[in-house]
Amino acid sequence: MKMLNKNKILAVAGGFLLLLITLPGTGGAQESGVPWSQLNPDEQKVLKPFAQRWDQLPPNKQLRLKKGAKRWGQLSPQQRQNMQRRMKTWKRMTPEQRQKVRNKFNQFSKLSPEERKQLRRSRKWFNNLPPEKKRQLQKRWQNMPPEKRKQFLKERQHRRQSMKKNFRKKMRNATPQQRRQFKRRMQNRQHR
Repeated sequence: MKMLNKNKILAVAGGFLLLLITLPGTGGAQESGVPWSQLNPDEQKVLKPFAQRWDQLPPNKQLRLKKGAKRWGQLSPQQRQNMQRRMKTWKRMTPEQRQKVRNKFNQFSKLSPEERKQLRRSRKWFNNLPPEKKRQLQKRWQNMPPEKRKQFLKERQHRRQSMKKNFRKKMRNATPQQRRQFKRRMQNRQHR
């Protein structure tokens, strides 16, 4: 599968799961579900596709949908547009593709906060590349044998750990003025 498709699948999964997945409820405190008449007009508007079969939905699904509708109401117009695009993509996916997305989401959920942060930074870096450079990197990665990919990732991790170690050492030996200068440079980079 192409790297671009994987990114699209991850984006769809993130958006879709953000909308529908909620933490475990209150232990069955509300087993009767939510009557349609108790939904506010905005929630009813968002959940209109479920109106005819609302009473047949399991209570836990009603609660998840209600929470999703509430979150929907809190999104900006741009976020809603992005979410609609992602939901359309999700609907066009085969069951196998959806399962792949769920698996990737579960893998992502198991990562440490630092690993997730690093993955997001890497994705942001990649998305900011010019289209031609993205295609070159995708092609290079796709043509790389699996053992070379593993080796590449291992070497990259080693380089990062080494760079972090050197950075910490350098910062311990830096003067307060050098630390402030470095902090300003990093802030300027982030604002570009």
